[in-house]
Amino acid sequence: MKASVLIPFIFFVWAGTAFAGHLPGPTEPPTSHFRGTCDNDPDGRKFAGKVCFTTYDPGHVGFGARYKPPVCDKSTPVTEQQRDILAKTYVRAPDYMKAKLCGLTWMYVVGSSTDAKSLKNPKDDWESFGFWEGSDRPPGTGVYLGISARDLASEQSFADTENQTVAALLGFVDRRQKDRDPLPGLRSDSDPDPELTLLAKFAHELGHAILADTNADGTDARHPRRRVSGPPRSKCFEEAILAASWEAKIFHQHMQRWVRFGDQNRNRPKNPAPSFDRVRAAVRSGNIRVARDAIENIYRSREFVNVLAAERPEEDLVQTYVYKVLADAAQNQKLVFPLRGGDINVLDLLGSGVPAKKVECLGELGFLTARP
Repeated sequence: MKASVLIPFIFFVWAGTAFAGHLPGPTEPPTSHFRGTCDNDPDGRKFAGKVCFTTYDPGHVGFGARYKPPVCDKSTPVTEQQRDILAKTYVRAPDYMKAKLCGLTWMYVVGSSTDAKSLKNPKDDWESFGFWEGSDRPPGTGVYLGISARDLASEQSFADTENQTVAALLGFVDRRQKDRDPLPGLRSDSDPDPELTLLAKFAHELGHAILADTNADGTDARHPRRRVSGPPRSKCFEEAILAASWEAKIFHQHMQRWVRFGDQNRNRPKNPAPSFDRVRAAVRSGNIRVARDAIENIYRSREFVNVLAAERPEEDLVQTYVYKVLADAAQNQKLVFPLRGGDINVLDLLGSGVPAKKVECLGELGFLTARP
C-alpha cells in the first residue's frame, strides 16, 4: 500500500463492526501479547538480528476474514546498514521501551531493501505499522511492528520530520504557499539525530500496539475491542485523557477498534479551537491564518504535547508516550515551539498540569514498565 507523502499511518487491530447487542466478552483485565523475552543485548545487535523484511501490507490484507499474520520475506535481506541503525536505535530506547520491543511477536522492515531514499518503486512508500491481534483473528496472540525502509534511511531531525508530517496531514504541501506564509513548527537546539528520529517512529507505532494490548480506551463495555479483550486495569484514559481534554460523549458514540492516522473520527478537543478537521479545511482553502492561530492555541493550552495529539483521544495518549520516550532518551535536549510571548520547550510540558496526568496514566496502564 502506498502511503501519503510524509505521513506514517497506523494499523494496529482489525476494525470489525461497532459493538452491538450484548455479546459476552472477557471480564478480567487483558493478558499481554508482549510475551517475548529480552536477552542481554548492550549493543542492540541481537534485537536487530531478529528483524526481517515482509511483503505484508495490513491495508491490503485487512483484518477481516482474509486476515493472516505477517511473515518474513526470505528473498529480501536486511542490509548491514539497516541492522546498524536498528541496533543503535534500540540502544537509545529507555528500558521500559526495550522490554516492549523484546516482547514483540516479531518486528519487520517494509519497502525496498536497497536505497530507499532514491528508488521510485511504490513499495518504497509502504507505511510503517503497529498492530495487535484479537483472539478472533488466529493465532490471536500476536503483536507486530513494521518500520518503513524509508524511515531507516532518513537523516532528518525529529523536529523537521514532525513539522513535515503535520504540514502534510493538514494538506499544507504547496511549496509556494510554504514560502509565503509557513506554518509554525518545532525546532531543536541539537544537530540532526537520525537514531532519535527513528526512535520516535518506533514509539509511535509501538504506542498504538500497547494501547490495544492494554485496552487502554476500553473502559466502556460498548467498545468494540471489549468483545475480545477485558477492561483495562486502570480507568485513567477516561479521566486523564477524555475528561481533561476531549468531548467524552462524542468519543463514546464513535469508539473504534482500528485507528487510521489522520482520521479525527468526529472527536473534538474541549479547549483548543477550531477542531483538527476544521484546521485542515482552512489550510486547504488557503486560510493559513486560521491554521496558524489554531496550532499556536494547541501549544498555548499546555494540554497536548503536539499538534498530532489534538487529533483524537487515542492519538493523544500515544503522542504523550512518544514524547515521554524522547524526554527519557534525550535528556537535557530542548524541543522548542515559538509562541508569541515566549518560546516553550515542549518536553517540559510533561512535568506538570494536564500532560503530567497523562504521563501518570501511561504508568498506570503499563506503558512504562516491562510488562503491562
